[in-house]
Amino acid sequence: MKLSEIEICPFCGHTEFYTNDYYTGTSRYYQRFDGEQAYDNSQMYDGLMHRSGARAYCGNCEAYIGSVIEDKLGRKAEAAMKKRLLSAEQEGWNG
Repeated sequence: MKLSEIEICPFCGHTEFYTNDYYTGTSRYYQRFDGEQAYDNSQMYDGLMHRSGARAYCGNCEAYIGSVIEDKLGRKAEAAMKKRLLSAEQEGWNG
């Protein structure tokens, strides 16, 4: 099952996930000698390099869901999603 095909966490039903992204580089933050910000500092992140994380985790229960790069659910997440879908089907038949 593909990660892009699901709309909720297979484990808890939350609608958001996160990845652990990585940043390297240097940043300049300008301020005045009185402690106030000297410039708008909008450029402060320009010197950073960003690498997106590959693993998706639930934003609520923090369970591993799957690979963003491979667009694939992990084994436990796929089993939980199948169980959730089966339960929803059974409730529809009994409802």
